[in-house]
Amino acid sequence: MSMGPRRCLTLLFLVVAADALGIHREGAAPARPHLLGGEGSDGGASAAKAPTAVDLDLGSFVAVGSASATRRWGVQLFSVELPKEHGGEVACMNCDISAFAKWVQATFLGIESSELDAASPDTIADGQKHPNAPGYKRWQEQQKAGSKFLQRDAISEERRQPVQAVAVRNLGNLSVKIQGLDPTDVEAIRPQLQRMWSERRLILGPGSDPLNERMGFVEALVFLARGSPALLVDDCGPAMPHCQTLISNGLKPAASAGMLHNALVQSFGPSLLEKHTFNSSWSAEEERVHVQALLSALKGGYRFYRQSCLAPRASPSSSGPMGGGCNPRAASELIGRIACRPEEDGPSDGCVYSELRQCVGGACDASDAGSTAFFEYARLHGPLALFQTRETRSHVMGQCEEFSRAAYAMLASLGFEARYVLDFTDHVWVEVKLKNASGGNTTWVHADPSEGVLDQPLIYEKGWGKNLTMIFAFTPWTVEHVTARYTSDYAATVQRRGVPEDVLQGVLAEAQKRLERELPLRSWGDGAGSLSRDRSFADLALWGHFGDAVALPTAVAAR
Repeated sequence: MSMGPRRCLTLLFLVVAADALGIHREGAAPARPHLLGGEGSDGGASAAKAPTAVDLDLGSFVAVGSASATRRWGVQLFSVELPKEHGGEVACMNCDISAFAKWVQATFLGIESSELDAASPDTIADGQKHPNAPGYKRWQEQQKAGSKFLQRDAISEERRQPVQAVAVRNLGNLSVKIQGLDPTDVEAIRPQLQRMWSERRLILGPGSDPLNERMGFVEALVFLARGSPALLVDDCGPAMPHCQTLISNGLKPAASAGMLHNALVQSFGPSLLEKHTFNSSWSAEEERVHVQALLSALKGGYRFYRQSCLAPRASPSSSGPMGGGCNPRAASELIGRIACRPEEDGPSDGCVYSELRQCVGGACDASDAGSTAFFEYARLHGPLALFQTRETRSHVMGQCEEFSRAAYAMLASLGFEARYVLDFTDHVWVEVKLKNASGGNTTWVHADPSEGVLDQPLIYEKGWGKNLTMIFAFTPWTVEHVTARYTSDYAATVQRRGVPEDVLQGVLAEAQKRLERELPLRSWGDGAGSLSRDRSFADLALWGHFGDAVALPTAVAAR
């Protein structure tokens, strides 16, 4: 019996739906899931069918199959309920509880304390009160009302798995609530955590990503490309709305060409800029001499941040033994990440987050009542803010991320073609297009402003001893896999990264297609979406991986 067109279409729809849901006829072999270099991966056919089925684990920064289970772990959440005039609840995820309590006291209550001893042993709180205890009825009503979302009762019972008991630890004059959360609990309060981040009332502790973020590999590459810097020329055409402007952070304007040039003049003087402005008549050797001079000027004019004490000197006239304030040569310890201060969180600043740090080892003068051991080290992407660190941070520009963005701005402003490079084993530098030393066409040349070196692509593998995996070069409209340029053993990098070559090529092709054809997502409001307080936790985890990179001393790299 023949079937009509409508029945044929219905049957076809059911077959397609069954295949999409993984339903197969009895005896039929189900399609194998895509694995990244593991057993069962055919490396060819399955990769060709699903070349982009790869995620990036933002905790470990390892590529994993989209179908694989996310590595999940618990979170310790510390919180303090402050009076309303001090902003209410403040929390920290996976922090050192003593450092967190000291910061709360110093920042919100104006109390500096070198030691915080527990005044009483930890006590069980919220959810554990005995029915015969005084005030039980009022406590029970508060629990039903869910007065604070960080309490366990704010998490629906059906979503909860067994977690640690909520406890209170009395430190100084603070009662710090200690709560163990499993991944389901964290997901339940994620919107509230995001709101607390935007209000600068949440600190994300150091170490592995506490929120277990993952991002599609294609999405991550597109995001990094859109966040890379680019100086647009005056003939950029109708498709580019910001001519003569350096854009960054999702194609948003960070500085006009004129403002950037003025910042460079103030930082390096007009004679150096005039001497090293690009000239197409230069030979290949001359080009390299000029670029090297610019890299050396940047490295010599600004300081690399090496976790020193940057606490402000609040009372320079103090009569104390240290003369007031804190010792800038002392070390500091990281408490966690916090949204940037409003004065550092403008659209042109490009502040991703601030590192909340504490000076240690007796760095601060205890007799100076106006000083504090706590400070915030802003991670800036904006070129104007970076060059202004000569005043705002005594020439401490930052780490490899900051130096690389400053180097890009400097080279591009002086007429060189440059691009931004990210090493997935946590380093950042730039490449500049120069003439081939042997003649012929131009080529992209390695330039590391953190080290002040040019055309030494094997410095990381041979000098630093790094086990490289993947290195990408970005502009806001292109992404290129350039690992082969920086290794003498490319096959070893393939094995370490765990992503077959054809799968990676599929990911790159899809990312490039999206960069060429899709408009970037836009947020409402001037500068919205590029401010630290508006950034998602995935955004913070992704940039945080590269922000944590620290260049090795030149002497080590040269060995």
